[in-house]
Amino acid sequence: MSDAEIAAQTRNTAAFIALDPTVIELQPQVETITPSGARTMTPGTARDPQTFKLIPMTFDQRPTTTPDGVERIIDYHLLGMPDALVEVNDIFFMDDFPNDYFLVVAVSDGHQYETKVLVERHLMKDGLQQVVP
Repeated sequence: MSDAEIAAQTRNTAAFIALDPTVIELQPQVETITPSGARTMTPGTARDPQTFKLIPMTFDQRPTTTPDGVERIIDYHLLGMPDALVEVNDIFFMDDFPNDYFLVVAVSDGHQYETKVLVERHLMKDGLQQVVP
């Protein structure tokens, strides 16, 4: 892809995000090992707010059985500009879904004009607020 094509696609990505922007603070999670040898994830320092487009992949909830019971998960793509800072296991929260959290599960090998991320939205379980893993 030529520099001119990359520049044009980058402008298109920016315009697409601007039509329905979502500003979020991604929060890295830090893996720690407990004295028993188990691994836990604890929230790290949040990154500066960034603007993305949150795109639902399905309008269906996928029930997943966890040790705490059945959890509902909805999949999304998160589309950002090519310089977006995001990593697997980052989490974020949204005012529109105050009891849910979003977990980054993959960063796609993207193009030079966008950052494309696979995200899971974890819904409340049984009316109780979900605890971040």
